[in-house]
Amino acid sequence: MKKTRLVLVLVSFALIFSIFPKEVTAQNPPTCEYDPFVEDILAEVTEDDIAQWIRNFSGEDFVPILGVERKILTRFSTQMFNLNVNAMAYPYLGERLLNLGYEEGAYLTDHAYTPSYYPTGAEDSLDLLLADDDLISTERLAKVIGNPDQATLWKNKIVTIPGHGPNADEIVLITAHMDSTSEQRNTYAPGAEDNGSGVAALVEAARLFRFYKFDRTIKIIFFTGEEQGLWGSAAYVSDHPMEMDNIVGVVNLDMFGYDSNDDRCFELHVGTRADSNVVGTCFTDVIDNYDLNLTYDYLTNGATGASDHASFWYANVGAVEVLENFFNSNLPDGCVGQDRNPNYHTTNDRLVNMNLPVTLSIAQAGIGTAASLAKPLGKCFASDPQITASALSDSILLNWEDIEDADVYNVFRSKTTCSGSFTRLGQVSSTSFEDTNIEFGQDYFYKVEAAETGAVCFSQLSNCAQARLEQSVFYDLYIPLLITGE
Repeated sequence: MKKTRLVLVLVSFALIFSIFPKEVTAQNPPTCEYDPFVEDILAEVTEDDIAQWIRNFSGEDFVPILGVERKILTRFSTQMFNLNVNAMAYPYLGERLLNLGYEEGAYLTDHAYTPSYYPTGAEDSLDLLLADDDLISTERLAKVIGNPDQATLWKNKIVTIPGHGPNADEIVLITAHMDSTSEQRNTYAPGAEDNGSGVAALVEAARLFRFYKFDRTIKIIFFTGEEQGLWGSAAYVSDHPMEMDNIVGVVNLDMFGYDSNDDRCFELHVGTRADSNVVGTCFTDVIDNYDLNLTYDYLTNGATGASDHASFWYANVGAVEVLENFFNSNLPDGCVGQDRNPNYHTTNDRLVNMNLPVTLSIAQAGIGTAASLAKPLGKCFASDPQITASALSDSILLNWEDIEDADVYNVFRSKTTCSGSFTRLGQVSSTSFEDTNIEFGQDYFYKVEAAETGAVCFSQLSNCAQARLEQSVFYDLYIPLLITGE
Protein backbone atom coordinates (compact mmCIF):
# COMPACT_ATOMS: atom_id res chain seq x y z
CA MET A 1 0.00 0.00 0.00
CA LYS A 2 1.19 3.50 -0.81
CA LYS A 3 1.71 5.87 2.11
CA THR A 4 -1.02 8.48 2.06
CA ARG A 5 1.36 11.37 2.55
CA LEU A 6 3.27 10.40 -0.60
CA VAL A 7 0.26 10.28 -2.90
CA LEU A 8 -0.12 13.75 -4.34
CA VAL A 9 -3.30 12.84 -6.14
CA LEU A 10 -5.08 12.60 -2.79
CA VAL A 11 -5.39 16.36 -2.80
CA SER A 12 -8.12 15.95 -5.38
CA PHE A 13 -9.73 13.18 -3.37
CA ALA A 14 -10.00 15.46 -0.37
CA LEU A 15 -12.40 17.57 -2.38
CA ILE A 16 -14.50 14.57 -3.33
CA PHE A 17 -14.60 12.42 -0.21
CA SER A 18 -15.29 13.57 3.32
CA ILE A 19 -13.23 12.16 6.13
CA PHE A 20 -16.26 10.67 7.82
CA PRO A 21 -16.97 7.04 6.89
CA LYS A 22 -20.50 6.09 5.96
CA GLU A 23 -21.94 2.63 6.24
CA VAL A 24 -23.50 1.16 3.11
CA THR A 25 -25.73 -1.87 3.26
CA ALA A 26 -25.60 -4.64 0.69
CA GLN A 27 -27.89 -4.46 -2.31
CA ASN A 28 -31.03 -6.58 -2.42
CA PRO A 29 -31.18 -8.85 -4.38
CA PRO A 30 -27.50 -9.78 -4.08
CA THR A 31 -25.11 -8.74 -6.82
CA CYS A 32 -23.37 -12.11 -6.90
CA GLU A 33 -25.35 -15.22 -6.08
CA TYR A 34 -23.94 -18.55 -4.97
CA ASP A 35 -22.24 -20.49 -7.77
CA PRO A 36 -21.00 -24.09 -7.36
CA PHE A 37 -18.12 -23.44 -9.76
CA VAL A 38 -16.91 -20.52 -7.63
CA GLU A 39 -17.10 -22.77 -4.59
CA ASP A 40 -14.97 -25.35 -6.40
CA ILE A 41 -12.40 -22.68 -7.26
CA LEU A 42 -12.18 -21.43 -3.68
CA ALA A 43 -11.81 -24.97 -2.36
CA GLU A 44 -8.56 -25.23 -4.34
CA VAL A 45 -7.03 -22.17 -2.65
CA THR A 46 -5.17 -23.41 0.42
CA GLU A 47 -3.30 -21.78 3.25
CA ASP A 48 -0.15 -23.69 2.29
CA ASP A 49 -0.30 -22.39 -1.29
CA ILE A 50 -0.84 -18.79 -0.22
CA ALA A 51 1.93 -19.01 2.36
CA GLN A 52 4.39 -20.51 -0.12
CA TRP A 53 3.83 -17.78 -2.69
CA ILE A 54 4.40 -15.15 0.01
CA ARG A 55 7.56 -16.94 1.11
CA ASN A 56 8.81 -17.03 -2.48
CA PHE A 57 8.16 -13.35 -3.19
CA SER A 58 9.38 -12.06 0.19
CA GLY A 59 12.80 -13.71 0.18
CA GLU A 60 12.11 -16.48 2.70
CA ASP A 61 12.95 -19.28 0.25
CA PHE A 62 15.24 -19.74 -2.71
CA VAL A 63 13.39 -19.85 -6.03
CA PRO A 64 14.57 -20.70 -9.57
CA ILE A 65 14.98 -17.56 -11.67
CA LEU A 66 16.39 -17.91 -15.17
CA GLY A 67 18.05 -21.18 -14.20
CA VAL A 68 19.68 -19.94 -10.98
CA GLU A 69 18.42 -20.41 -7.42
CA ARG A 70 18.00 -16.98 -5.84
CA LYS A 71 16.17 -15.14 -3.08
CA ILE A 72 13.99 -12.14 -3.83
CA LEU A 73 15.19 -9.79 -1.08
CA THR A 74 13.50 -6.63 -2.32
CA ARG A 75 10.79 -5.75 -4.79
CA PHE A 76 11.38 -2.01 -4.75
CA SER A 77 10.64 -0.93 -8.33
CA THR A 78 13.89 0.93 -8.94
CA GLN A 79 15.74 -2.26 -8.04
CA MET A 80 13.48 -4.65 -9.96
CA PHE A 81 14.12 -2.70 -13.14
CA ASN A 82 17.72 -1.67 -12.46
CA LEU A 83 18.83 -5.30 -12.78
CA ASN A 84 19.50 -5.86 -9.07
CA VAL A 85 20.04 -9.63 -8.87
CA ASN A 86 18.37 -9.72 -5.44
CA ALA A 87 15.24 -8.07 -6.82
CA MET A 88 14.29 -10.38 -9.67
CA ALA A 89 10.63 -10.76 -8.76
CA TYR A 90 9.47 -9.68 -12.21
CA PRO A 91 11.25 -12.38 -14.24
CA TYR A 92 10.34 -14.93 -11.56
CA LEU A 93 6.68 -14.04 -11.89
CA GLY A 94 6.90 -14.27 -15.67
CA GLU A 95 8.42 -17.73 -15.55
CA ARG A 96 5.78 -19.00 -13.13
CA LEU A 97 2.97 -17.72 -15.35
CA LEU A 98 4.57 -19.26 -18.43
CA ASN A 99 4.72 -22.57 -16.58
CA LEU A 100 0.99 -22.31 -15.95
CA GLY A 101 0.46 -22.35 -19.70
CA TYR A 102 -0.16 -18.68 -20.45
CA GLU A 103 1.18 -18.07 -23.93
CA GLU A 104 3.52 -15.10 -24.07
CA GLY A 105 2.29 -12.36 -26.35
CA ALA A 106 -1.26 -13.69 -26.53
CA TYR A 107 -2.37 -14.16 -22.93
CA LEU A 108 0.73 -13.02 -21.02
CA THR A 109 1.92 -9.53 -21.82
CA ASP A 110 4.07 -6.73 -20.46
CA HIS A 111 2.82 -3.17 -20.23
CA ALA A 112 5.93 -1.00 -20.34
CA TYR A 113 5.88 2.55 -19.08
CA THR A 114 8.33 5.30 -18.26
CA PRO A 115 8.28 6.17 -14.57
CA SER A 116 8.00 9.78 -13.53
CA TYR A 117 11.29 9.47 -11.70
CA TYR A 118 14.42 8.15 -13.36
CA PRO A 119 16.52 6.27 -10.79
CA THR A 120 20.25 6.81 -10.64
CA GLY A 121 22.87 4.10 -10.71
CA ALA A 122 21.42 2.10 -13.61
CA GLU A 123 24.74 1.98 -15.43
CA ASP A 124 26.57 0.76 -12.33
CA SER A 125 24.01 -1.99 -11.82
CA LEU A 126 24.31 -3.04 -15.45
CA ASP A 127 28.11 -3.12 -15.29
CA LEU A 128 27.96 -5.31 -12.19
CA LEU A 129 25.47 -7.63 -13.82
CA LEU A 130 27.42 -8.16 -17.00
CA ALA A 131 30.72 -8.59 -15.14
CA ASP A 132 29.54 -11.49 -13.00
CA ASP A 133 29.40 -14.82 -14.84
CA ASP A 134 27.27 -16.28 -12.05
CA LEU A 135 24.47 -13.90 -12.86
CA ILE A 136 22.66 -13.98 -16.19
CA SER A 137 23.53 -13.35 -19.80
CA THR A 138 22.31 -10.31 -21.69
CA GLU A 139 20.38 -12.55 -24.08
CA ARG A 140 18.55 -14.43 -21.32
CA LEU A 141 17.78 -11.20 -19.52
CA ALA A 142 16.38 -9.52 -22.62
CA LYS A 143 13.75 -12.25 -22.99
CA VAL A 144 12.24 -11.35 -19.66
CA ILE A 145 13.04 -7.76 -18.79
CA GLY A 146 13.70 -6.19 -22.19
CA ASN A 147 16.73 -4.37 -23.50
CA PRO A 148 19.22 -3.81 -20.62
CA ASP A 149 20.13 -0.48 -22.22
CA GLN A 150 16.61 0.70 -21.37
CA ALA A 151 16.57 -0.37 -17.74
CA THR A 152 14.59 2.72 -16.75
CA LEU A 153 11.47 1.34 -18.42
CA TRP A 154 9.20 -0.24 -15.81
CA LYS A 155 6.56 -2.84 -16.50
CA ASN A 156 3.24 -4.22 -15.35
CA LYS A 157 2.54 -7.92 -15.95
CA ILE A 158 -0.86 -8.76 -17.45
CA VAL A 159 -2.62 -12.13 -17.69
CA THR A 160 -5.64 -12.19 -20.00
CA ILE A 161 -8.27 -14.96 -19.86
CA PRO A 162 -10.66 -14.41 -22.78
CA GLY A 163 -14.37 -14.68 -22.11
CA HIS A 164 -16.36 -17.49 -23.70
CA GLY A 165 -19.85 -16.02 -23.42
CA PRO A 166 -21.99 -13.32 -25.04
CA ASN A 167 -20.38 -10.70 -22.77
CA ALA A 168 -16.80 -11.56 -23.67
CA ASP A 169 -16.12 -7.94 -24.59
CA GLU A 170 -16.70 -6.94 -20.96
CA ILE A 171 -13.73 -7.14 -18.61
CA VAL A 172 -13.26 -7.94 -14.93
CA LEU A 173 -9.94 -6.87 -13.39
CA ILE A 174 -8.30 -8.37 -10.33
CA THR A 175 -5.17 -6.40 -9.47
CA ALA A 176 -2.38 -6.02 -6.92
CA HIS A 177 0.92 -4.17 -6.80
CA MET A 178 3.94 -6.43 -6.65
CA ASP A 179 6.50 -3.83 -5.55
CA SER A 180 7.58 -3.34 -1.93
CA THR A 181 9.46 -0.83 0.19
CA SER A 182 11.15 -0.49 3.58
CA GLU A 183 13.72 1.63 5.40
CA GLN A 184 16.31 -0.49 3.50
CA ARG A 185 14.31 -0.61 0.28
CA ASN A 186 17.27 -1.03 -2.10
CA THR A 187 18.63 -4.09 -0.32
CA TYR A 188 15.90 -5.67 1.81
CA ALA A 189 12.19 -4.97 1.55
CA PRO A 190 10.39 -8.32 2.02
CA GLY A 191 6.88 -6.87 1.80
CA ALA A 192 5.18 -10.08 2.91
CA GLU A 193 1.87 -8.40 3.65
CA ASP A 194 2.45 -5.26 1.56
CA ASN A 195 1.97 -6.67 -0.90
CA GLY A 196 2.98 -10.31 -1.01
CA SER A 197 -0.55 -11.08 0.14
CA GLY A 198 -2.06 -9.55 -2.98
CA VAL A 199 0.54 -11.12 -5.27
CA ALA A 200 -0.14 -14.57 -3.79
CA ALA A 201 -3.87 -14.19 -4.38
CA LEU A 202 -3.33 -13.14 -8.00
CA VAL A 203 -1.00 -16.03 -8.77
CA GLU A 204 -3.58 -18.42 -7.32
CA ALA A 205 -6.27 -16.79 -9.44
CA ALA A 206 -4.09 -17.31 -12.53
CA ARG A 207 -3.50 -20.94 -11.54
CA LEU A 208 -7.18 -21.76 -11.03
CA PHE A 209 -9.10 -19.61 -13.52
CA ARG A 210 -7.44 -21.43 -16.45
CA PHE A 211 -9.53 -24.53 -15.65
CA TYR A 212 -12.83 -22.70 -16.26
CA LYS A 213 -14.73 -20.89 -18.98
CA PHE A 214 -16.15 -17.49 -18.04
CA ASP A 215 -18.74 -15.33 -19.71
CA ARG A 216 -16.62 -12.18 -19.35
CA THR A 217 -12.94 -11.65 -19.99
CA ILE A 218 -10.69 -11.56 -16.92
CA LYS A 219 -7.49 -9.57 -16.63
CA ILE A 220 -5.08 -10.30 -13.78
CA ILE A 221 -2.71 -7.34 -13.47
CA PHE A 222 0.44 -7.12 -11.35
CA PHE A 223 1.26 -3.41 -11.04
CA THR A 224 4.63 -1.91 -10.21
CA GLY A 225 5.55 1.60 -9.09
CA GLU A 226 2.71 1.74 -6.56
CA GLU A 227 4.96 2.78 -3.70
CA GLN A 228 6.25 5.73 -5.74
CA GLY A 229 2.71 7.09 -6.27
CA LEU A 230 0.51 4.61 -8.17
CA TRP A 231 2.68 4.99 -11.26
CA GLY A 232 2.04 1.58 -12.78
CA SER A 233 -1.74 1.70 -12.53
CA ALA A 234 -1.86 5.34 -13.61
CA ALA A 235 0.21 4.51 -16.69
CA TYR A 236 -2.01 1.51 -17.46
CA VAL A 237 -5.19 3.58 -17.29
CA SER A 238 -3.62 6.34 -19.38
CA ASP A 239 -2.42 3.89 -22.06
CA HIS A 240 -5.71 1.94 -22.30
CA PRO A 241 -8.43 4.61 -22.57
CA MET A 242 -10.67 2.53 -24.85
CA GLU A 243 -10.66 -0.34 -22.37
CA MET A 244 -12.08 1.69 -19.51
CA ASP A 245 -15.63 1.69 -20.89
CA ASN A 246 -15.60 -2.12 -21.03
CA ILE A 247 -14.49 -2.74 -17.44
CA VAL A 248 -17.26 -4.13 -15.25
CA GLY A 249 -15.25 -3.65 -12.08
CA VAL A 250 -11.82 -3.80 -10.45
CA VAL A 251 -10.92 -5.84 -7.36
CA ASN A 252 -7.67 -4.40 -6.00
CA LEU A 253 -5.96 -6.47 -3.29
CA ASP A 254 -3.38 -4.52 -1.35
CA MET A 255 -1.97 -5.43 2.05
CA PHE A 256 -4.22 -7.81 3.94
CA GLY A 257 -3.53 -10.58 6.40
CA TYR A 258 -2.25 -8.79 9.49
CA ASP A 259 -4.74 -9.42 12.30
CA SER A 260 -3.17 -9.32 15.75
CA ASN A 261 -6.47 -9.50 17.64
CA ASP A 262 -7.80 -12.32 15.43
CA ASP A 263 -11.17 -10.65 14.91
CA ARG A 264 -11.03 -11.50 11.17
CA CYS A 265 -11.96 -7.94 10.29
CA PHE A 266 -10.63 -5.98 7.31
CA GLU A 267 -11.48 -2.84 5.34
CA LEU A 268 -13.30 -2.69 2.01
CA HIS A 269 -12.71 0.73 0.48
CA VAL A 270 -15.55 1.23 -2.00
CA GLY A 271 -15.95 4.97 -2.44
CA THR A 272 -19.12 6.69 -3.57
CA ARG A 273 -19.46 5.47 -7.16
CA ALA A 274 -22.48 3.26 -7.83
CA ASP A 275 -20.44 0.88 -9.98
CA SER A 276 -17.88 0.53 -7.19
CA ASN A 277 -20.73 -0.35 -4.85
CA VAL A 278 -21.69 -3.19 -7.22
CA VAL A 279 -18.18 -4.63 -6.87
CA GLY A 280 -18.18 -4.06 -3.11
CA THR A 281 -21.55 -5.72 -2.67
CA CYS A 282 -20.37 -8.68 -4.72
CA PHE A 283 -17.38 -8.95 -2.38
CA THR A 284 -19.61 -9.09 0.69
CA ASP A 285 -21.94 -11.55 -1.08
CA VAL A 286 -18.99 -13.86 -1.66
CA ILE A 287 -18.10 -13.73 2.04
CA ASP A 288 -21.65 -14.81 2.87
CA ASN A 289 -22.11 -17.28 0.01
CA TYR A 290 -19.04 -19.34 0.88
CA ASP A 291 -18.98 -18.96 4.67
CA LEU A 292 -15.62 -17.20 4.78
CA ASN A 293 -16.25 -15.93 8.32
CA LEU A 294 -14.99 -12.39 7.79
CA THR A 295 -16.19 -9.04 9.05
CA TYR A 296 -15.37 -5.70 7.50
CA ASP A 297 -15.65 -1.93 7.40
CA TYR A 298 -17.54 -1.01 4.22
CA LEU A 299 -16.13 2.45 3.50
CA THR A 300 -17.70 4.91 1.08
CA ASN A 301 -17.17 8.60 1.95
CA GLY A 302 -14.16 7.67 4.05
CA ALA A 303 -12.56 5.40 1.46
CA THR A 304 -8.83 5.78 0.90
CA GLY A 305 -7.32 6.63 -2.45
CA ALA A 306 -3.86 5.39 -1.50
CA SER A 307 -3.68 2.34 -3.75
CA ASP A 308 -4.05 1.35 -7.39
CA HIS A 309 -7.87 1.27 -7.36
CA ALA A 310 -7.78 5.09 -7.26
CA SER A 311 -6.34 5.22 -10.79
CA PHE A 312 -9.53 3.56 -12.00
CA TRP A 313 -11.75 5.89 -9.97
CA TYR A 314 -10.16 8.77 -11.87
CA ALA A 315 -11.08 6.98 -15.11
CA ASN A 316 -14.71 6.63 -13.97
CA VAL A 317 -14.39 2.88 -13.45
CA GLY A 318 -15.88 1.03 -10.49
CA ALA A 319 -13.16 -0.33 -8.21
CA VAL A 320 -12.64 -1.42 -4.61
CA GLU A 321 -9.59 -1.69 -2.40
CA VAL A 322 -9.11 -4.57 0.07
CA LEU A 323 -7.00 -3.62 3.09
CA GLU A 324 -6.22 -4.77 6.62
CA ASN A 325 -7.86 -2.90 9.52
CA PHE A 326 -5.61 0.08 8.86
CA PHE A 327 -7.86 2.92 10.02
CA ASN A 328 -10.04 3.54 13.06
CA SER A 329 -13.38 3.99 11.29
CA ASN A 330 -15.72 3.06 14.15
CA LEU A 331 -18.51 1.75 11.90
CA PRO A 332 -21.51 -0.12 13.34
CA ASP A 333 -20.90 -3.90 13.18
CA GLY A 334 -17.47 -3.24 11.69
CA CYS A 335 -13.91 -3.49 12.97
CA VAL A 336 -13.28 -2.55 16.57
CA GLY A 337 -10.65 0.16 16.75
CA GLN A 338 -7.53 -0.02 14.64
CA ASP A 339 -5.26 -3.02 14.05
CA ARG A 340 -2.54 -1.61 11.81
CA ASN A 341 0.52 -3.70 11.03
CA PRO A 342 3.42 -2.16 13.00
CA ASN A 343 5.79 -3.72 10.44
CA TYR A 344 4.29 -1.73 7.57
CA HIS A 345 7.03 -0.53 5.18
CA THR A 346 9.80 -2.05 7.30
CA THR A 347 12.17 -4.99 7.02
CA ASN A 348 9.97 -6.80 9.55
CA ASP A 349 7.04 -7.12 7.14
CA ARG A 350 7.49 -10.87 7.04
CA LEU A 351 5.24 -13.90 6.86
CA VAL A 352 5.84 -14.78 10.51
CA ASN A 353 3.97 -11.62 11.51
CA MET A 354 0.87 -12.40 9.46
CA ASN A 355 -2.34 -14.21 10.38
CA LEU A 356 -2.43 -16.92 7.73
CA PRO A 357 -6.00 -18.20 8.25
CA VAL A 358 -7.27 -14.64 7.78
CA THR A 359 -4.94 -14.09 4.82
CA LEU A 360 -6.39 -17.18 3.17
CA SER A 361 -10.01 -16.16 3.70
CA ILE A 362 -9.52 -12.63 2.34
CA ALA A 363 -7.61 -14.02 -0.66
CA GLN A 364 -10.51 -16.40 -1.29
CA ALA A 365 -12.97 -13.53 -1.07
CA GLY A 366 -11.02 -11.51 -3.66
CA ILE A 367 -10.62 -14.46 -6.03
CA GLY A 368 -14.27 -15.38 -5.56
CA THR A 369 -15.41 -11.83 -6.32
CA ALA A 370 -13.50 -11.69 -9.59
CA ALA A 371 -14.82 -15.13 -10.59
CA SER A 372 -18.39 -14.20 -9.65
CA LEU A 373 -18.31 -10.95 -11.63
CA ALA A 374 -16.91 -12.81 -14.66
CA LYS A 375 -19.67 -15.45 -14.32
CA PRO A 376 -18.32 -19.02 -14.69
CA LEU A 377 -19.89 -21.06 -17.48
CA GLY A 378 -18.37 -24.34 -16.33
CA LYS A 379 -15.12 -26.25 -16.38
CA CYS A 380 -13.13 -26.28 -19.60
CA PHE A 381 -13.45 -30.05 -19.81
CA ALA A 382 -15.98 -32.43 -18.32
CA SER A 383 -13.24 -34.86 -17.27
CA ASP A 384 -9.49 -35.00 -16.73
CA PRO A 385 -7.05 -37.38 -18.45
CA GLN A 386 -6.19 -40.70 -16.85
CA ILE A 387 -2.85 -42.03 -18.02
CA THR A 388 -0.83 -45.23 -17.92
CA ALA A 389 2.95 -45.59 -18.36
CA SER A 390 4.57 -48.69 -19.81
CA ALA A 391 8.28 -49.44 -20.04
CA LEU A 392 9.38 -50.62 -23.50
CA SER A 393 12.84 -51.83 -24.50
CA ASP A 394 14.38 -48.38 -24.66
CA SER A 395 11.55 -45.92 -24.01
CA ILE A 396 8.47 -45.28 -21.89
CA LEU A 397 5.07 -45.15 -23.55
CA LEU A 398 2.20 -43.05 -22.15
CA ASN A 399 -1.42 -43.64 -23.10
CA TRP A 400 -4.71 -41.98 -22.17
CA GLU A 401 -8.29 -41.77 -23.36
CA ASP A 402 -9.38 -38.89 -25.58
CA ILE A 403 -10.97 -35.97 -23.75
CA GLU A 404 -13.98 -34.42 -25.46
CA ASP A 405 -13.29 -30.96 -26.95
CA ALA A 406 -9.55 -31.20 -26.24
CA ASP A 407 -7.37 -29.94 -29.09
CA VAL A 408 -3.96 -30.89 -27.68
CA TYR A 409 -2.36 -32.53 -24.66
CA ASN A 410 0.60 -31.27 -22.66
CA VAL A 411 2.91 -33.95 -21.25
CA PHE A 412 4.89 -33.34 -18.04
CA ARG A 413 7.64 -35.36 -16.37
CA SER A 414 9.36 -35.42 -13.00
CA LYS A 415 12.46 -37.35 -11.94
CA THR A 416 11.76 -37.08 -8.22
CA THR A 417 8.23 -37.91 -7.03
CA CYS A 418 4.61 -37.42 -8.03
CA SER A 419 4.60 -34.28 -5.88
CA GLY A 420 7.91 -33.02 -7.22
CA SER A 421 8.66 -30.38 -9.81
CA PHE A 422 7.38 -31.29 -13.29
CA THR A 423 8.80 -30.12 -16.61
CA ARG A 424 6.78 -30.05 -19.80
CA LEU A 425 8.15 -32.55 -22.33
CA GLY A 426 5.98 -31.56 -25.23
CA GLN A 427 2.54 -31.09 -26.73
CA VAL A 428 0.73 -33.64 -28.87
CA SER A 429 -2.64 -33.90 -30.58
CA SER A 430 -2.79 -37.70 -30.18
CA THR A 431 -3.59 -39.74 -27.06
CA SER A 432 -0.12 -41.21 -26.61
CA PHE A 433 3.42 -40.04 -26.08
CA GLU A 434 6.71 -41.95 -26.20
CA ASP A 435 9.50 -40.68 -23.98
CA THR A 436 12.83 -41.70 -25.47
CA ASN A 437 15.06 -39.35 -23.49
CA ILE A 438 15.51 -41.68 -20.53
CA GLU A 439 18.13 -43.50 -18.49
CA PHE A 440 18.11 -47.07 -17.26
CA GLY A 441 17.40 -47.48 -13.57
CA GLN A 442 15.79 -44.04 -13.21
CA ASP A 443 12.25 -43.61 -11.90
CA TYR A 444 10.10 -41.28 -14.01
CA PHE A 445 6.76 -39.72 -13.09
CA TYR A 446 4.30 -38.42 -15.68
CA LYS A 447 1.20 -36.24 -15.84
CA VAL A 448 -0.88 -35.00 -18.76
CA GLU A 449 -3.32 -32.12 -19.20
CA ALA A 450 -5.85 -31.46 -21.95
CA ALA A 451 -5.91 -28.01 -23.53
CA GLU A 452 -7.89 -25.92 -25.96
CA THR A 453 -5.88 -24.05 -28.56
CA GLY A 454 -6.60 -20.40 -29.21
CA ALA A 455 -7.80 -19.86 -25.65
CA VAL A 456 -6.81 -20.19 -22.01
CA CYS A 457 -8.55 -23.43 -21.13
CA PHE A 458 -6.99 -26.49 -19.52
CA SER A 459 -8.03 -29.64 -17.73
CA GLN A 460 -6.67 -30.45 -14.31
CA LEU A 461 -3.49 -32.49 -14.43
CA SER A 462 -4.04 -36.22 -14.78
CA ASN A 463 -3.17 -38.89 -12.27
CA CYS A 464 0.55 -39.52 -11.82
CA ALA A 465 1.93 -42.55 -13.68
CA GLN A 466 5.31 -43.99 -12.71
CA ALA A 467 7.65 -46.09 -14.83
CA ARG A 468 11.23 -47.33 -14.65
CA LEU A 469 13.30 -48.83 -17.44
CA GLU A 470 15.51 -51.67 -16.23
CA GLN A 471 18.36 -53.17 -18.19
CA SER A 472 17.73 -56.75 -19.25
CA VAL A 473 19.94 -59.69 -18.28
CA PHE A 474 20.87 -60.00 -21.94
CA TYR A 475 22.04 -56.40 -21.98
CA ASP A 476 24.10 -56.81 -18.80
CA LEU A 477 25.82 -60.02 -19.93
CA TYR A 478 26.31 -59.72 -23.67
CA ILE A 479 26.41 -56.05 -24.66
CA PRO A 480 29.76 -55.47 -22.82
CA LEU A 481 31.23 -58.49 -24.67
CA LEU A 482 30.07 -57.13 -28.01
CA ILE A 483 31.62 -53.78 -27.25
CA THR A 484 34.98 -55.19 -26.12
CA GLY A 485 35.04 -57.97 -28.72
CA GLU A 486 35.76 -60.64 -26.09
